Amino acid sequence: MISISRGDYSLDALPELGGALGALRFRGVDILRPTSPQATDPLESAAFPLIPFANRIAHGRFELDGATVRLKENAPGQPHPLHGQGWRQPWRVQARQSDRIALSFEHRAGEWPWDYAARQEFSLDEQGLEVALSVENRGERPMPIGLGWHPYFRRSPRLRLRAHVEDVWLTDAQCLPTGRAEGAHFGDWGRGGRLPNALIDHCYSGWTGTAEIEWPEEMLCLRLSASQPLRWLHLYAPPAESFFCIEPVSHMPDAVNRPESPDVTGRRTLAPGETLAARVRLTAVPLDSAT
Repeated sequence: MISISRGDYSLDALPELGGALGALRFRGVDILRPTSPQATDPLESAAFPLIPFANRIAHGRFELDGATVRLKENAPGQPHPLHGQGWRQPWRVQARQSDRIALSFEHRAGEWPWDYAARQEFSLDEQGLEVALSVENRGERPMPIGLGWHPYFRRSPRLRLRAHVEDVWLTDAQCLPTGRAEGAHFGDWGRGGRLPNALIDHCYSGWTGTAEIEWPEEMLCLRLSASQPLRWLHLYAPPAESFFCIEPVSHMPDAVNRPESPDVTGRRTLAPGETLAARVRLTAVPLDSAT
């Protein structure tokens, strides 16, 4: 574990555990779900990267330029591979300062038949945490690409979530998208809504790139913002758990197999030598000063 701090913020990073975060604290209060010292899976962490795709690829299969790619399952109980390779491999510490950590990961072509290099940088300042993500295609042909970040936030009975979205993708029993509904289908997040006592595992499109979480019990507000191309927001809220996730991502689930246009799905490719990059920022403020 590597720990850094600045001002009101402190952070623990776990490079060996899929480049995950172990904790993020504001004035000693955990903003993210803290990771148990016994954790052996990034699914038990505070946050982890989604590289080079986010969420599910149906049956681990897709076609590109006449070739078929087949991926194995990579999470217990999940019939469709999730979140790429980065979260299942150790990352290397590339740079470290008292308030900054840079991690890197290099993938060699195999089941995922492209070479690529990924980088994460966690930087603390007086305004909070900034996470910088990037992927470079080091292969010899275009590579499908996606980016995202998977933070686990603490859930409380009075918590409210605010995010401006246009649509939500409804899903089948295996959490694969089937069609769109109005963004307020599961909750009026634009006005600030409570999480329902039912599973949400859905992707929202038309997201403005900002969201707020309020914990009235602690008079705390967290502001999340994401740069382009992270304009899809995946909400995962299991009702029986003490956490929920709002994941800024660059595409909807199974984008590589969807028939809709890239503007709808977020599907894109990287040319050889090209890089896709994005940033996520988290800022905590006392709730009585939030506007």
